[in-house]
Amino acid sequence: MASVLRFLSAPGGLLAIDGPPCAGKSSLLHEAVAAARDHGYAVVLLPADGLRGAADALGEPGTRTLVAIDHAHHDPPAVLALLPRLRERRVTALVALTGAHAGGELRRALAAAGEVLVLGPVADDVVARLAADLLGAPPRPDLAALVAAAGGDPRMVAELITGLREEGRLDTRDGTARVRGGALPRRVDGLVRGRVEVLSARTTQLLRVAAVLGRSFRPHDAAAMMGETTGALLLSVDEVIASGLVRSAGERLEFDSELVWRSVVESIPDPVLHALRHDATAVRAAVRATPPAPGAPPAEERGPGAVHGVRALAAGGRLGSAIALARSGLARGLPAGPATELHTVLAGILLADGRPADAVAEMERALAAPAAPGPCRRLAAAGRLLSLYFATGSRAGAHALSVLTARDRESSDADVVMAATVHSCLEWTAGNLAEGVYWGRESTRWELDAPTAWWQSHAAVAFALKLSALGEFEPAEKLVRGDGPDTDDAVTAGAPAARMIARARVLTQAGELVPAQVAAHAGMSLARDRGLRLLVPLASTVLATVALHRGDVPAAAEHVRRYRGDLAAGEAVLHSGQYDWVELLLAHASGGPVRAAELAGARLEDPGGARRMLIEEPGAAAWLVRLALAVGDTRLAGAVVGAAEELAAANPGFAAVSVGAGHARALLDQDEEALLAAADRHHHPWARANANEDLAAVLAESGQTDRADAHLTSALRIFERMGADAEVARVRGRACPPPSATTDDWARLSEPERDIARLVGAGLTNRQVARQLFLSPHTVNYHLRGIFKKLGISSRIELARLALEQEHAEV
Repeated sequence: MASVLRFLSAPGGLLAIDGPPCAGKSSLLHEAVAAARDHGYAVVLLPADGLRGAADALGEPGTRTLVAIDHAHHDPPAVLALLPRLRERRVTALVALTGAHAGGELRRALAAAGEVLVLGPVADDVVARLAADLLGAPPRPDLAALVAAAGGDPRMVAELITGLREEGRLDTRDGTARVRGGALPRRVDGLVRGRVEVLSARTTQLLRVAAVLGRSFRPHDAAAMMGETTGALLLSVDEVIASGLVRSAGERLEFDSELVWRSVVESIPDPVLHALRHDATAVRAAVRATPPAPGAPPAEERGPGAVHGVRALAAGGRLGSAIALARSGLARGLPAGPATELHTVLAGILLADGRPADAVAEMERALAAPAAPGPCRRLAAAGRLLSLYFATGSRAGAHALSVLTARDRESSDADVVMAATVHSCLEWTAGNLAEGVYWGRESTRWELDAPTAWWQSHAAVAFALKLSALGEFEPAEKLVRGDGPDTDDAVTAGAPAARMIARARVLTQAGELVPAQVAAHAGMSLARDRGLRLLVPLASTVLATVALHRGDVPAAAEHVRRYRGDLAAGEAVLHSGQYDWVELLLAHASGGPVRAAELAGARLEDPGGARRMLIEEPGAAAWLVRLALAVGDTRLAGAVVGAAEELAAANPGFAAVSVGAGHARALLDQDEEALLAAADRHHHPWARANANEDLAAVLAESGQTDRADAHLTSALRIFERMGADAEVARVRGRACPPPSATTDDWARLSEPERDIARLVGAGLTNRQVARQLFLSPHTVNYHLRGIFKKLGISSRIELARLALEQEHAEV
């Protein structure tokens, strides 16, 4: 703090506080803000996600103003753009960031503009004094060793001692403090869990697998445990090092502290931990295997055993171990029959792991094997086609057509069914809905011959999602409810998880948000537990959509952050327009219409992506027009209407796209009759409610208040049946706007509530507020509900405005 006070004594400078996550950067920044106010500074708090256009809040040049920016690594370009304006106006600036996340350009710019204070582990004597102060007595050697295991992290030390005290595990006798029991307190586990939860699924998997290898480990061994090459894990290694949980140590990596390592290990369920420890030995042996020694069983005897072992590992969710064992067995040499089978099984595991290019290679090896049985060859050909579709998209189209146009083929052949599925998906995304529906329906009518694989469930899943987009919810849900013929002795959870996640998407579009959330959570848990990375991102989009409809913007933002991380870490996803659509909804909920309109304009520059959004979300076109009109962007509104009408014209007879286009045009033209028709014809509840709300606005504008109230009530009832709390609150606000909060209302808040309100108003999430105030996110959420009730508001944006007004009033 002394460095900060020296900095404040000379206005006009810049101080950057750099440190790993949970190093106390934000706490120090807020202490500095309080000190600056005592020194007569006018303080401007800028959240990192609200910097664009923030120059107007900087005050007049030369004024005694402090600009404080927390979490600057969230938006490095915006910080870089703001630095010259800070210099021009001679404003004092305080910036907190994790440099490892910020990129080299921002770190260099901050170093050139001022001073950088790097936070790191504190010295042993400082830790000892801190521990003695918190304990009220010197610790005995066993407790001192536990404190030292925090690695010089003062917050970890504080959480450790506070947690031990809360759990009644501290004794003070004869002037010394001692500890009872060996498990870590829940507070330490919660602190570490909060840092782990922000990682992508792939990086979390790496961290937990690595923890089984020991506090320090070789990247090669972790890669072997996951059935990967070391190079394939580079992005995850970068992410886990940037998180501060792991650091480089020569040729090895090691956990930042013993407490972090122990907490990660203890987070793994005992049966899984036991299996992973077994894998750590078995996989190393498999990867480093040498050719069979003299006297070893012949290949004919090893083949069935190898296939069985790989299937058993995969069925238990240990995909990395299964991949390594399969490759080891194939390297030793197997007879043609078992080799073909093992290549095909391995390809299915690789596809579940989100590695379609590798799956294509394995399927091709299966097809190249001499004298492979016909059914196995057809299954391998089907798997090659689907993997090629996931890996390359439209490049698989020619292969699919060549299979569909070949003579003397049975419709029950696995490759024919998959060719129909792939051709259906490509035609659908190209905007040829009739072709997409025809071939999708054909692919689900045909019976599958044995053997089967989990990925063949994609025929039913893909067609169900098409029917859902068209508003045919009952047949869509029927396709993905229960079991199918696509059983798999290896990736046993693949088909059930895929159907569960697809069903969640169908239920979301059908307006059944609670069952959708339950199904999405169940599907995601099953997929994550069994390592099925291919399926996780789509489940995250469902959970983000439900969270947005229910008003939980921080939860939605977390789901989006996770699926973007998962998409970046993998090679393949279930193709969907939902990834972009959910981000538009989130941008509007968190940043307002201007930010959302900017993002929408960028998305519309990709015609294929825009078309996919309009096909999958019949209410998207009208929502985008409403957004464009709200910001006065008639060009964007016209572009959306044009794209929607072009799609509808190319697909006569498909009510979903024609009603969507008609709704968008009616909104642009403020056409009362056309809006009434859209409200009557929409099959999707969310879109129908929006049409009623749009019609109510037009009617109210023309003075038809009774009719307007009736349609606004219709919209409200639909949103209530959906369980869309955020939409309900918004519509009720239109019907009866709440009075603005006053200074007296702010005074009703308790001191802890004001602290939370100021931080939330500065743009922090519930989790970030919890970390700064040493609370749980649940406690923050509880207080936030009380704050909203006392202030008579319903959104974080309103709270930000009130917090800023209050800050100006106090200055």
